[in-house]
Amino acid sequence: MKTKDQLKPNFGPAYAAAMYPGLAAIFHRHGYALACHGSLARDFDLIAVPWTETVSDHATVLKDVTTEYALCLTDDGEIKNHGRRAYKLYCGFGECAIDLSFVQNTEARNGPENREKQ
Repeated sequence: MKTKDQLKPNFGPAYAAAMYPGLAAIFHRHGYALACHGSLARDFDLIAVPWTETVSDHATVLKDVTTEYALCLTDDGEIKNHGRRAYKLYCGFGECAIDLSFVQNTEARNGPENREKQ
């Protein structure tokens, strides 16, 4: 059974979808591919995947995102399954939320000393 909050209408996905092209461009500049996933029922779920040989650190990307858009980063991120780091970004009074996960890049996962062995 769904709770009252889960049934409450939310414009978050619509706002975030409108921002997606600009967000994708920012992530592209930093070496990431940006994809949408999830149900879009209460928030907008995005996942950033390392796509180029070198990528910017999360703090640099998030600074560009929060400078370009009126989004508020609420925490330092949380480690999720498979080493993903997830951040929550809010727009306005918190009614629009973006859940953003960064997939860990190979170098960070294996360490630079292991890269030559592969």
